Amino acid sequence: MNMQNSSIDFLLSEIASILPKEKHLSLIEKHIGKKIIDLIMFKPKKLLSAKLCSNLNNVKNNEDVIIEIKVVKHYQNYFNKKIPYRILTLFNDEKIFLIFFSRFTGYLKKIYPEDQKMLVKGKIEFYKNKYQLSHPEIINRNSLIDNRLHQIVYKQRKNLKSETIHSIILNTFASISELKEWNIKLLKFYKKTPSFKESIVNIHNPKTENALSVNSPFIIRLAYDEIFSYQLSLAILRHNLNKLHSNNFNINTKEVIDYVKKLLPFKLTKDQVNCANEIIEDIKSKKRTLRLLQGDVGCGKTAVAIMSAYYVLKSGYQVVLLAPTELLAKQHYNFFSKIFSTENINTALLFASTLNKQNIKKDLSNGTIKLVIGTHALLQADVKFKNLSFAIIDEQHRFGVEQRIKLSKKGDKVDMLLLTATPIPRTMMLTVLGDISVSTIHMKPFNSKTKTILKSEENIDQVISFLNQRISLGKKVFWVCPRIEDEKTESDANVEQRYAKLNKIFKKSAMLHGKMSSSEKSFVLDKFRKGHLNLIISTVVIEVGIDIPDANIIVIDNANTFGLAQIHQLRGRVGRGENEGICVLLYKNNLSDIALERLSILKESQDGFKIAEKDLQLRGAGEILGTRQYGAEEFKFFNYENHIKLSELAINEARSIIKADPRLETERGKILINFLKLFKKNDATNLLSAG
Repeated sequence: MNMQNSSIDFLLSEIASILPKEKHLSLIEKHIGKKIIDLIMFKPKKLLSAKLCSNLNNVKNNEDVIIEIKVVKHYQNYFNKKIPYRILTLFNDEKIFLIFFSRFTGYLKKIYPEDQKMLVKGKIEFYKNKYQLSHPEIINRNSLIDNRLHQIVYKQRKNLKSETIHSIILNTFASISELKEWNIKLLKFYKKTPSFKESIVNIHNPKTENALSVNSPFIIRLAYDEIFSYQLSLAILRHNLNKLHSNNFNINTKEVIDYVKKLLPFKLTKDQVNCANEIIEDIKSKKRTLRLLQGDVGCGKTAVAIMSAYYVLKSGYQVVLLAPTELLAKQHYNFFSKIFSTENINTALLFASTLNKQNIKKDLSNGTIKLVIGTHALLQADVKFKNLSFAIIDEQHRFGVEQRIKLSKKGDKVDMLLLTATPIPRTMMLTVLGDISVSTIHMKPFNSKTKTILKSEENIDQVISFLNQRISLGKKVFWVCPRIEDEKTESDANVEQRYAKLNKIFKKSAMLHGKMSSSEKSFVLDKFRKGHLNLIISTVVIEVGIDIPDANIIVIDNANTFGLAQIHQLRGRVGRGENEGICVLLYKNNLSDIALERLSILKESQDGFKIAEKDLQLRGAGEILGTRQYGAEEFKFFNYENHIKLSELAINEARSIIKADPRLETERGKILINFLKLFKKNDATNLLSAG
C-alpha cells in the first residue's frame, strides 16, 4: 500500500482504533464524530493569545498578559466565605494579587508554593489601587513562541474539556503524512497556499495569533476544500443526470394541466401554470431533469408538484415524494389522496415507524404502488422501485447532496424536482445548489395577509390580554419558542416554562415539540384542529407541514433570536383562511438598533424574496447559509460572506474537471476521488463507479 492511500485510510479509520481505552471515547464520538477526519476537522472555537510582559506601563486594563511572578504569601479568610482567596505576589517589585472566587482552595498552596517563581496568565485588572489577576493559569515556559502564548479553545461538553480534545487531536499528527495535492486553481490564485496537513496542524497548534481568522491561509485552504468538495459532488450529480436520457413521455402537457385543474378545489395562478409547464417540458426533454421550484409561503408549490407528478403517473411510471418530517409527509399524503380520489393511483405512506413496511416495499418493487410519500425511510437500501421516474424533494434545504444522489439511484432515469419555501437570494443560488434550473412562483392563489405587530417582552401582559379576548371569540393561537427547555438561563422563552405559566390562564392549551413522538404530535394537532385546544405552545416544529386555516394568530417568542426567513415561514402558518392573520413578534428589551430594524422589515413586507435579500444585507450570509435554512451541508470553515471568491473558484474548477475527466479516471481524478471520500462525499464517488 502506498503512503498516500495509507494516510487516507488512517484519516477515514475509527477514532476507537487509536483510542481504544480512552475514557472520553463515547463523548468524542457523540459530539465530534467517529472518524479521525472528524477529529482533525473539529474547528476550534477561538484562539487566545497573550504576550510575556516585562513591565506593566503599557498594559491596558483587562488585557490578557503573561507575567513572571514570585509568590510571597497566601491569604485565606476562614470567617467570611464571601471574601475571595488571595495570593500576594511580586512582579518587578510591583505587588500583584492573584484572586480566586471558589469554595475549594486547598490545592492552591500546593501549586503556588511561597518563594517560588513562575509564569502565570490572566486578565490584568487595576482594582482599588491594586493590580490583580482573577483565576490565573500557570504557564509552561516551553509553550511560548517568541514570548507569546497561543492557546486553542474548543467547544466543551460536560465531562469533555477543551484541553482533553486538544491533547487527543495533537496526538494524531505524527500518523498523518502529506497527501497528494488535489487543488490546482487555488494554488494559482493563492501562491502561498499551505498543504492540507500544514493547515490542519496550524489551526490546532498555531504559531501566530491570526491563525483562525477568516483570511488566514490555513482557514482559506480548508474553506476551499469544503466548498470545492461540495461543488464537485454537485457537478458529478448534474453530469450523471445529463448524460443519461430521460424516459419516454408522449402525453400532451396542456391536456394534463387542464385535467388536474378540474381536480383541484381552487383556481390556479398564472405562475403555477407556467411553472408546471416548465417542469413537464423539462421531464419530456431527452436530458434528465434537476430543477428547483421556489416560491413564497402559501404560493401553491404543492399544486404544481401534483400536476408534474400526475403527468409522470399517467405516463406509466412511479413517483416518490420525500419530506423532512412525518407531519409534512402526512399532510402531502392527505392532499394528494384527496385530489386523486377519483383516479386509479395506488398511494402509500412510508416512515421508519410504519407497521406494514415490508408489504409497502414489496408493492413498490413490483409496481403495485405508483406514488409513495415519506421521510428518510425512503432512502434505505431495501426500498426498491419497479420503474421510478420522478422524485420530488420537499423542503430541500433539509436534505444534502448525498440524499439527492441516493434518491436518483432508485431508478434508471429519475428526474428530480426540489421544492423550497425559503427563497434563496440570487447571489447565493450557485453556491447553494450549483448549476440548476429554477422555476419561481411569485403570485399567491389568494390574497392572504398577516398583520405583524412588534411588542417588547415588558408588554407581555398586554399580549396575553389580547389573546384572552381573541380566544374567547373562538380564535386559535400558536405560541412559538426558540427552545424546549433552557437550564442555562432564567429566560421564560422556552416551551416548558411558557406552558407552565400560560396553562394557568388558558386551560385548553398544550405543548408541541420535536422530542414528542409522531403520534403524540399528531394527537395534539388533531385536538387543535377540532377545537378541543385553542392554544399550542411550540418550537419551530410547526415551521412546515401545519395547515390549519382557522388558526390565525401566532406569537413568536424571543423573535430577535430567529432569522427573518424563518420568522416569515412561521408567520405563514396563519392567515391561511378567510380571516386576516396576526403575528406578534415578542422581543427582548434593550435590543440594538440593527436588531429592531431587522424585525421592522417583517412589519413592512410580506414578500419572502425581499425579506431574504434584506436579511442577507443586514446579517450577512454567514448566518443565512446554514443547515436550518439553506442546506443540509454543514460547513465548518467556509463562510459565504467572507469566501465568495472561493465559491466562484470552486464552481469553475468543478465544471472544468467534470468536462475534461467526467469519471475521474486520470491521475488527478484518482486523487480527487480520495479527496471526495475524505470530505464524506462517498455517494458522489459511488455514482462514478456506477457509470
